[in-house]
This record gives sequence, C-alpha cells and structure tokens, in this order.
Amino acid sequence: MNTNARRAAAALALIGTGLAGAACTSDSGDDSTLTVCTNVPFEPFEYMDGSDYVGFDMDLMNLLAERLDQTVEVVEIDFDSIGSGSALNAGTCDIAAAGLSITEERQEAMGMSEAYYRADQALVVPGGSSVAALEDLSGMRVAVQSGTTGETWTNDHAEEYGYEPVAFETMGDIASALTSGSVDASIADLATWNAMIANTPELTLVQPIETEEHYGFAVQKDDTELLDEVNAMLKEAFEDGTYAELYEKWIGEPYTGDAGQ
Repeated sequence: MNTNARRAAAALALIGTGLAGAACTSDSGDDSTLTVCTNVPFEPFEYMDGSDYVGFDMDLMNLLAERLDQTVEVVEIDFDSIGSGSALNAGTCDIAAAGLSITEERQEAMGMSEAYYRADQALVVPGGSSVAALEDLSGMRVAVQSGTTGETWTNDHAEEYGYEPVAFETMGDIASALTSGSVDASIADLATWNAMIANTPELTLVQPIETEEHYGFAVQKDDTELLDEVNAMLKEAFEDGTYAELYEKWIGEPYTGDAGQ
C-alpha cells in the first residue's frame, strides 16, 4: 500500500474506532507524518512525560522519521490490536512500536523488522508478599497484559504452577491491581518492570524468567518499502553508535551486543 493510501485508511480507521479524538493523526493525503501505533505505559520503551510520548522505541521512531523526512504522530490503542496485526493491516497506522516480541505468528500476520532488543519476562509481587518464586503461586491470581508474550507464557504454565492468569489492558492497570491487592502477582517483561518498580517502590521483582525474546517493529504485511527503511535505520544506528547511546540512556546500562543483531 502506498503512503497516500495508508493515510486515507488511517483516517477512516481512526474515525470508525473512535480513536480520532485520542491521538493526533495526519490528513489523508499528507506524506509528512509517520503514524506510530503504541500502548502506554510500557517503560522505558514508551510512556508519557507530560503531554509527550517518550522512550527507547519513541527515540528510534524519531530516527526513522528523520530518515524519511517526516514527523512522528502517535496513535495509542490497545495492545491486542497491535500484537495481532489487525491495527496495521486496517491502516490505523504506518508502524507499530510497542515492545513487540518477534514471533512466528506475528511474522505471518505483518512485516516484522530485524531484532533491536533482547527481552525476558519477570515475576513481580507487592511488597511484603510471601511469594519468593514461581513455585509459590499456587492458588493465586497472576496479572498479565492482554495480547503479550507474557500472557502466552503465563497461560502455558498456569497448570504447572497452579495459579489463575488475569488479563489487563495496560501495564499501568497491572501496577494498580498489584498495589490495591486485587491480584497477587504479575508476569510481564523484565525491562519494563525494572523501570516501573523504580517509580513504584511498593512492588518487588522476585524472579527473572529467561524467555530469550527479541523485540522488533512491525509494519503492514505488504509494506516492504517501509520495512526496508526500518531495517536500514536500525543497521545505521547499530553501526554508528547511536543505538548504544540510546540503550544506555533508556535501559540504564551499557549495551553489550545482545540485541539479535
């Protein structure tokens, strides 16, 4: 689909889903913007700083927009629509940047970029919890974010550990549920929990869960032109040191070379 067609589809999709009032969108014939689907908060990859969307993913999207002589406009929607590819393939946005793990299912549904971040899951509980490991979760309610690989992992191991998975729309909803006591624990991406716990001392990271996932950006299934530009942007960022600078800025530690490259 060419850029003009994407813009027209995006405008129609946003009007039809009520998203027009939730995010800035470009006019149907406007080639000056790169519309980015995301879901917040998902620190340190995408979250709100005042009225601005910031984070690791957002900085990389700004690099892409500069490369394309465009500006970024964010479309905030539910993660299910992003992870399934339905938002992209409906023309809601040009690209998805949402801490999106690369899976075979997603590669079949949409165009996935080269990997740019190596990820794991983590078990988090409220402070004072008796839970010290996955084995302690029997009979408990475990929060997950709907549509994520964390939800998939948690569902796949529910019988093994005897807990009940409970799906929430956003990581913010999960943090609120943990602090209010409506759930007993959560399993979600490690880097995001590290960032969120720094601002929510009532929560405790109990156990990293090695799943060796890798994040990628996603485009419409047939948009090979934009996908090539994304991969070229990532390649240049890795080679010229920009990626390492952004990694240390947002992840808080030096980049050691494990991002799937």
